[in-house]
Amino acid sequence: MKLVISGAGGFLGRELLGLLVDRDPVSSVIALDLKIDHITNFSENSKIELFTNEDFLLSDRDLSDYTLINLAYARSLDFEPIKSSCEWTFALFEKLQASGCEKYINISSQSVYDPRREFPAKESDLPFVSELYDLGKYYLENWIREFSEKYGALHLNLRPSSLVGPNFPQRITSRLVKKALEDGEISINLNGQVFSYTHVNDLARALLAAADLDRKAAWNKVYNFGSDERYTIEDIAQCIEQVFQKNAMSLKVNRLPAAANRLNSSIDATLFGEATGWTVGYSLYDIVEEEFYEELGKRDSQLV
Repeated sequence: MKLVISGAGGFLGRELLGLLVDRDPVSSVIALDLKIDHITNFSENSKIELFTNEDFLLSDRDLSDYTLINLAYARSLDFEPIKSSCEWTFALFEKLQASGCEKYINISSQSVYDPRREFPAKESDLPFVSELYDLGKYYLENWIREFSEKYGALHLNLRPSSLVGPNFPQRITSRLVKKALEDGEISINLNGQVFSYTHVNDLARALLAAADLDRKAAWNKVYNFGSDERYTIEDIAQCIEQVFQKNAMSLKVNRLPAAANRLNSSIDATLFGEATGWTVGYSLYDIVEEEFYEELGKRDSQLV
């Protein structure tokens, strides 16, 4: 297997490169990003080549045996970064097509679904974009599908659940664990919001499973991919309590009644699992426990 990874310097991209270092079936990896500062530690691996986006567009090589994994997209709600992400995608696909690449895997988002859905989103559900970020993701899904159809290439549009993992503090799991360790106390609003997170390692493995699909009938589709586990803020708090109890530490949890907000980020990833054989490795408890020890390690290192 040979891969081009666009957006390789991001959180998921770096995890994916880490898996590929020792993965024998992958013989060549071209890793791209706006800047390669975050991935220079992979430069000593003989099968991984690092390119800035600009340098890659100027390069000249045969990519007919390569599969693209496109992770590049701005984490922004503003117009200009989203526009730049789209423009890079256009340039990248034109370059790949001209260089013989005929397999494209694009990472979209579960956020293209109704954020107030009653049940886990299925691929057959109609999109319901609510932010510019989502609109850009859905637009690129359709552009890539039409581009692939025009040139007879194979494509996948993958909609992952929200990712979590070490050194990714955006999620409520990370924030609550940090707060619990700092104060010995957390407060949660019992508003019924449904969360569903997938560990970055699980998502990276899923991407490799997708790239390894050999049945043509499994391509040219949209798939949800990620954990089927779903939970409320109360469930997350209970996991944190369990980890604290396991480590003989006290924690006070203030449970505050709140109006239901009906938010739901869960997905149904059955079709992806059936197509690839991929399964999730990290449960919510595993995610919380890892966050706990990661944050505890940071605190201990600061005391040295």
